[in-house]
Parts: sequence; C-alpha cells; structure tokens
Amino acid sequence: MGDKNTGGIAWAGSLVGSENPNNLGYRYSHAHKRYKKTDADEDPDKDLPFNVVVQFKNREGEEVGNLIDIPTNSDIDSMSLLIHSLLNPDDDDEDSNKKIPYSFYAKVKRNGVEDDVEVTSTLANLIKDHGIGTEDVIALTYQPLAVFRVRPVTRCTDTMPGHTEAILHLSYSPDGRNLASGGGDTTVRFWDVNTNTPRHTCRGHKNHVLCTAWSPDGKRFASADLNGVLILWDPIKGQAVSTIKAHSKHITSIAWEPMHMNKQCDRLATASKDSLVKIWNARTKRNIATLNGHLD
Repeated sequence: MGDKNTGGIAWAGSLVGSENPNNLGYRYSHAHKRYKKTDADEDPDKDLPFNVVVQFKNREGEEVGNLIDIPTNSDIDSMSLLIHSLLNPDDDDEDSNKKIPYSFYAKVKRNGVEDDVEVTSTLANLIKDHGIGTEDVIALTYQPLAVFRVRPVTRCTDTMPGHTEAILHLSYSPDGRNLASGGGDTTVRFWDVNTNTPRHTCRGHKNHVLCTAWSPDGKRFASADLNGVLILWDPIKGQAVSTIKAHSKHITSIAWEPMHMNKQCDRLATASKDSLVKIWNARTKRNIATLNGHLD
C-alpha cells in the first residue's frame, strides 16, 4: 500500500491503475477527490455526494490503512470486505464464508455528548439520520463479530425404543444423566443417558402425558396429562408419590420454583386450558394458591 503522501483509496469499478490486481477493485487516489457522476450511475440520494472519505480504526483507536474514498451507499458487507483486504493484503482466498464479519460505529454528538452510533445499513442512512458532515473525514471504528458455525447432524447417535405411541414431551434431569419422556401410551419412562437404557416405566396416567418437569435438585419429578391429573414421582425408585386432580381441563405446562428461591425444591406451578395457574406444595400435596387472571 502507499504511504500518507499517496492519498487515499477509491472504490473503482475496474482495476485500471491498480497496484494489486487482487485488491477487490480498490485503487489509490487523492484523499478528497470525488468521482464525476455519469448518467449510468445510480444515486441513492441526490442531496448526498457520490463518495465520502473515511478513516477506519480498530477498537484501540489505531488507524488501519490510509484515508479511503468510498461510495456513500456502501453497506456493512462491502465495508467488511474492505477491512478484510486491509488487514490481510496477501490473502487471495475468495471464499466469503471464511471472512470475519464486522460491525462499524461512528462518533456522533448528541446534545453536546459524543456517542458511538452503529452503522446498521449504509453510510448514506447514517449521514442522513445523524446529520454527519460529508466534507470532513468520517472516522469509523470496526470490531469483529463472533461467528458461530454449527455442524449439521448427519447421523442418529442412539435410538431408545419403548413407547408404543407418540412421545409428547421430553425433559432432562438437572445433572444431565437421566431423561424422562411422556407419551400417548399414558406412560412416563425414565432413561439412563449414559447407557441409553430404560430405568423405569411408570404407569398411573389414564390419558396422554402432555408435559413433564424435574425439580431443580433432581429428587422430584412431575407429569401431567390430558385429563388434568398431576402425578408426583420419585425418579430414583420410579414410583408415584401422589396423584392429584389438579385442573378441570388438560394441563399444558409445569414449572418448578428455582432452587435459589427455595432450597427445598418443593413448590411447582401448573397451567391448564381451564385458564388457571395453580401453585402446589410437593411435600404436603396441597394447593397453595390459584391464579385466575387469564381469560383463555
């Protein structure tokens, strides 16, 4: 790249005059030179110049590259490609999936206080929305964004047969070692996740098991069915502790009180199609409160 005396970089449509044919079409020019617009060019906004001069900086405030003359309608993707070329001038990889995306921020004064404003679309929108002057150099701070790549699931790791009808709900124990499932066959089944083997098959429901939930300490387990029946289980022994006719219609959700709110982990809430939310004590098997604010 050139030094400070060579001026900035302009975003050209061709590579004529380029010092590096692999530089994505950027060429050096005077820092404040504006290209003459032709009839073939599309102007996103007649009130704004076709190009603006920017200076990119990293989060530490260090300038990256020289002053750069870029189109006013430059968006985040195009500026990210430019930053990549400035930081990796010898990188000839054209695969855009391997390039790190960036976010860009400009310093804007609001009521006498300087604040960082993110570029969400194009420079033109940033200039119009915040009244940024186009005759001066616009300082843009860039920072890399995290890239999360999820490998696709290409095969099934394990299959555990057991239910004779559709499985309607699953829930893992707090320690992740056990799995509970409720199904249309009216059974609740407990599984060992490490060995992929069944531990208990629990019968007690008379209709589809719609929802299941472990207590935060993993010592209690609750399931509810289409008849509005709530059953509390001992997941270690696989035995029912209590059966409660909790609601007049089917129960849609179960939630235990968090452990940091109740170390005994003995309170839970149930919600039903009867528009009621009820709070229960798992030790006494009693209804503590009924909330009836919902209409449906």
